[in-house]
Amino acid sequence: MAGQLKPSYKEVKEKFEKVREISREVTYEQLAPVLKNRLGQAILRGNIGIDGFTFEAQRKLKSWERSGLRRVAWDWEAVSKSYRTHPKRFELSIWFKGLELGGASIGRPTWSGGKLRLDYIESHPMGTPLDGLVTDISVAAGMVYANAIGATQLRIMNPVNTAVKDHYLSKPGFAFNERGNFCYRDL
Repeated sequence: MAGQLKPSYKEVKEKFEKVREISREVTYEQLAPVLKNRLGQAILRGNIGIDGFTFEAQRKLKSWERSGLRRVAWDWEAVSKSYRTHPKRFELSIWFKGLELGGASIGRPTWSGGKLRLDYIESHPMGTPLDGLVTDISVAAGMVYANAIGATQLRIMNPVNTAVKDHYLSKPGFAFNERGNFCYRDL
């Protein structure tokens, strides 16, 4: 019996890029035809775009740094670089009408692979019509991706403050792990 060759890093990277792409497509198709934002305004699914960390997403995230309105001053360029070497990473950019970046999220599976961590989630600091939908879309995409990679739990790591933690806990099925400082939902 001959041993099987392990896939190369390039093969693994390409495989999981395809999994991310399909997961984003499935997430988009699962969104309701009309969603309500934080103000109760109707947002048509057709006005929402879901993508990875494209060059344009990186450029828009960089512009957020100059706003002075962010809850937390993440350096998305450094974050993106540090996750680039994780072939199984989760990455998401959420767009309104293809022009306005409404939010972004990035994470990776736990080392055991059994859970998917969303390490960073951020909405546009100056607001967009997608306000109130970024977490919902990030969680939906995270759940689809977690299922695709065989994870049994979705975690939102290190909420930046109590209000944000309470926002995550208001989502169906989420609980809080005090010791690990994360909100989680079993799949």
